[in-house]
Amino acid sequence: MAAPPPSYTNAPAEAPAYTAAPAVAAGSDALPGYDGSNVQANVFVPSQGIDDMLPNHFKVSNQYVKAQVTPSDLQAHLVLLGAFHRLREEVRTFKGRADIPMEPDERWAVFLQRAVYRFQKWAVRMIGRDGQEEVRGEGPRVLAPDEVPPLDVLMVWHTYMLNPRTYYEDCLRKLPGLLRLGSLPLMQLAGSIDSDTLLPHPPSERQVAAFTAFTNQPFECPLNTTSDETVRIRCPDCSQPNTVPWITYKGDGFAQRGFECMCNKCQFKFNRETLGVRKFYEDMEKCFVKPARYFLANTVLDYHAGTPADVLWSQALTATVLDLRPGKAPAPAQIRGKQIGWTMEAVESYCRIGMLGQRGNRTWIATPR
Repeated sequence: MAAPPPSYTNAPAEAPAYTAAPAVAAGSDALPGYDGSNVQANVFVPSQGIDDMLPNHFKVSNQYVKAQVTPSDLQAHLVLLGAFHRLREEVRTFKGRADIPMEPDERWAVFLQRAVYRFQKWAVRMIGRDGQEEVRGEGPRVLAPDEVPPLDVLMVWHTYMLNPRTYYEDCLRKLPGLLRLGSLPLMQLAGSIDSDTLLPHPPSERQVAAFTAFTNQPFECPLNTTSDETVRIRCPDCSQPNTVPWITYKGDGFAQRGFECMCNKCQFKFNRETLGVRKFYEDMEKCFVKPARYFLANTVLDYHAGTPADVLWSQALTATVLDLRPGKAPAPAQIRGKQIGWTMEAVESYCRIGMLGQRGNRTWIATPR
C-alpha cells in the first residue's frame, strides 16, 4: 500500500496562489539524479518598464490596498493562455493521418482525456515519487528545470488550480508532492514558451529523459490519436490489467463518451462510473485501515472559509459516513463492490444510511449528481 498522506493539522491556511515559487533552501529535498541544479531555467522576461505603468497601490473603500498582481504577471499569464489556445486549435484542425474520423470538438475531448492521464502520471510518479511521501522541509520547493512538464500536462495543472479548494484538498489528501511546489511558478512556466510564436521552447534532453522515465509517456503531446494506441486499465472487480484502446469505431474507447470494457479475466463489464466507484471503495479501505490519517473528500476543508477544518471533525464525519466502528474489519475494494454495488446510486444509499443511523424512517433528501 502506498505511504499515507500527511496530517494536515499544520498545513498552510491558504490555497496555492499565482505567485512564483520561492528559491529552494539549502538542504531541502530534490528529485534524485535530475534535479537540474546545473541547468539554466528559462524565466519569462516581461516588456521593459511594464510594471511602472500602474501604481502599486489602489484605493478601495477609503483604504489603500497593495496590488495582488503586477502587469508582468498578467503578461506572463497571457503568454500561457495563448499557448493553450494555440495547442487547442492545432489539435482541433489536425490534418494528419486519422483512421477514425472525428469532429474537431470530439478530437479535442479525446486529447484532453489523454492529457489528464499524462498529468496524473507526472504528478504522482515524477513530482510525488514513491507513493507521495509526506511533506517535508520548510515551505515550498522550486520546480526543477527538468520537472517542467509538456504543454498539455501544464494546461491540465493550470486548469486544476482554477478550482483552488478542490486542488488544495486533493493535495492534502493524496498529492502532497504538488503541495510542496506551492503556487504555480508562473514566470518559470511562461519562460518555457516563446512569447512571439506561443510555441514551447525545445525541451532539453534531460527534461525529455526524466519525463519519459518517470511517466512512461512520450514528452511530445499526442496531437492525434489512432485506434491502435492503447492504455492499461485495471478491472474494478478483479484488478486484472486490461489493454484498452483510447478510441474505437464504436465510440467505446477509454477516451470516448461511451467507454465500456469487459474484463478479459472475470468477464466483468465496467465503465467510467464503475471506475469511479472503485476509487471510492479504495478510499474507504484506507479510512478503515488508518482512520487518523485518511479522510473522505469534502471532509477536509471548511467550505465557508476554505481552510482546513479541525482534524477531529474530519475523523468524525468520515467515521459517520462510512460507519467506522472499533473492531469492524476493512474489506478490499472489490469486496465492497460486491457488498454495496458498482453504481454511484448504491454508494449514495450506503453513505446516507451511515449518516441517518437508526433514523431509517426519516425522509431521504436526494443529493445532486
